Amino acid sequence: MIGNYSFRDVFATDDIPLENIPEEGIVFGDFDSREKGWYLLERSAPTPAEQEVIETVPFRQGVFDFSEYNGDRYFKNREITYTFLHLGDNYEDRKLVEHEIKRELLPQTISNLVDTHDRFYHWSGKVKSINVTDDHEFGTLKAEVVFECYPFAIRNGDEFDDIWDDVYFPHWVFMHKRYTVNSNSDITIPLINIGSHMMIGEMKVISGSVTVNSKTVNTGQKIELEVSRNTVGNGRYDFKVKGNGVVEFSAYREEMI
Repeated sequence: MIGNYSFRDVFATDDIPLENIPEEGIVFGDFDSREKGWYLLERSAPTPAEQEVIETVPFRQGVFDFSEYNGDRYFKNREITYTFLHLGDNYEDRKLVEHEIKRELLPQTISNLVDTHDRFYHWSGKVKSINVTDDHEFGTLKAEVVFECYPFAIRNGDEFDDIWDDVYFPHWVFMHKRYTVNSNSDITIPLINIGSHMMIGEMKVISGSVTVNSKTVNTGQKIELEVSRNTVGNGRYDFKVKGNGVVEFSAYREEMI
């Protein structure tokens, strides 16, 4: 006994098995690669190709590039490839594991793809192909899974919900989600887009009645917003509202990562 504390020896025990669960992986629909015992070896997410609209004119140098519109460039889908390893099964069990990863992934329609590597974002896409190779000598399976995804990563949370534990200070902007409008003169609400292209959001009237661009919006109604990405910095749209009521904003930022 030392002071008010007593100590005893602690001995090793085999009563509680040690779980060897992979730390990195993906979640796609109901499939979680970590729970299925797949170890992530490699991931590859090259940037997508642009949807180019180019015209040439005789006797003019160079080309006319019409690929940009409203300050945005437009891209094709991108391929994201993951290579997994599965350990320690006999041949019959390995074939079952191979069947299961194909059965669980390939039939799924376009869904959210969550990668443990990207804490703040997810992808949207579907499985394009699954190639599984069997190593009989070492009793392992290697699976290459290719996803075809929307070109931009999508932020997990609402751009106007500033949850402190999720704030990524190197790339973040704080904005108020809810405003009270209580006069008949315009109030200016700044909306800022730090994403990689135009941010589509909405304004909902929680209570009351407000006027936006000569349009009256009442309790429970919504209007769509577009906040462009400024090519030299943050896109900012000064949104003007007048009337009496409470309004709330929401949007989901997209990034080229």
